[in-house]
Amino acid sequence: MAISELLYLLSFVFSLLVAFLFFRYIFWGFKSRLTYWKRAGNLSIEQVEKNARAKGIQLPFFSILVPARDEADVIEQTIDHMASLNYPKERFELLVITDGKELRTKQHMPEKVTTQDVVERKIRELSALPDVPLIKHVVVPYDFDGRIGGGCYGREVASTKARALNYGVHYISKETVICSFYDAESRPSPDVLLHVSDRYITTGGRQKLWQGPVFQVRNFYQLGPINKIIALYQALAHEWYLPILMRCLPFLGGTNLHVERELLVRIGGFDPRILSEDLELGVRSFLEGGEWPEYLPVVSTEQTPATYKAYFRQRLRWGSGHLQVYDKLRRAEQYPESVRLPLIRTLFFKGHLQWYFYQAMVLAPFVFLLLTLIGEMDLDIIPEEDRLILGKLATLYFSFTFYLFYRYRNFINYTVAPKGAARYLSLLQLLVLPLAGLFIALPFTTALVLRALHRQPQIWIKTPRTPEVRVKA
Repeated sequence: MAISELLYLLSFVFSLLVAFLFFRYIFWGFKSRLTYWKRAGNLSIEQVEKNARAKGIQLPFFSILVPARDEADVIEQTIDHMASLNYPKERFELLVITDGKELRTKQHMPEKVTTQDVVERKIRELSALPDVPLIKHVVVPYDFDGRIGGGCYGREVASTKARALNYGVHYISKETVICSFYDAESRPSPDVLLHVSDRYITTGGRQKLWQGPVFQVRNFYQLGPINKIIALYQALAHEWYLPILMRCLPFLGGTNLHVERELLVRIGGFDPRILSEDLELGVRSFLEGGEWPEYLPVVSTEQTPATYKAYFRQRLRWGSGHLQVYDKLRRAEQYPESVRLPLIRTLFFKGHLQWYFYQAMVLAPFVFLLLTLIGEMDLDIIPEEDRLILGKLATLYFSFTFYLFYRYRNFINYTVAPKGAARYLSLLQLLVLPLAGLFIALPFTTALVLRALHRQPQIWIKTPRTPEVRVKA
């Protein structure tokens, strides 16, 4: 067999592999739909209260914790949304946790509207209305050390999400049974607390961790072409793949996350040293508490970073955090090997191995295309009919991407969408699908390379938001 024939045969096998992975994802979708999503029916407060009385359990009290550092553009709508959740208002509270360092900007820019300004104004507005939950504003001191039960020692400590959440736990109600965690731009389903409460009551309090899907498509029309595709496929991953992943890894995503208070405090809260504090909490909940998270098929919407640069930095942090959890677990010899080693293997397979594999997968088509253009591949080794079938699959992949927009259209914020025909023309940006595939995995493989060079990120970097209200000219 000539080299040119062998190269084309390899490209043909590669195309078959891509098709297999695509249809495997479709299979996961059916499996997740039948196993999880079909049971996510509508609930009423009356149904959940009836279930609680039958079980002899009081309706659980929730504390919703929202860290908000430099979030003046989005926090007002989030407070309004959280305050309107469909749950007895006397059975939950909202804690907005801001960063004291943000107040320093007032010294140099007195006209700047800070997150604290917005939060205090909303508390005053809502406190005058009936049927509103208690809303607390907690400001993290510049020198808080970041640990649950920690203190302030007069020296500045780097701001992280884990540090803010651990500080906020100090201020939750004594009644709190379950802590719910959301980001500053989260918009969970109005019935999310009913669903968590129902699962807690149904299991008699035995289930203590829940992770729901997050569809980061709300700012779809404010995204660049590559980021539009990233947003759609991320939503699909949380709907179809996340339930599969959570069967083999105690994955927690940091938002739309619900943890029993007693468990959270017992294991020491979030680790402020880890860039992926959510995944680390899930792993430690299993190792120290024997608790495995349950997939909760109740959606929360959020934003995807608007630019590829912002996306790259966010995912680089996620990938580096995954590797930190892997390294931490390898050193954690205090846990039995029977539970530690399987987790190490899963983290390696779902991290190192898959990231390199998928990066190679998206690079391969460009290599094969280049070899074809320079005449280094002989197409005749594969029958023409077979080549035509695989060629039609490319049309299927593009069509599926446009279908994803249709699937998640109801979770998109159209108030910031272009007007008229421009709204529909912007969908043509989805045609950059092959190029997007090249860049989706890049931050994660970069995390591996930087780790090998001992130059991995050590500092938590906040992801910028996009304003959610169109500003009038």
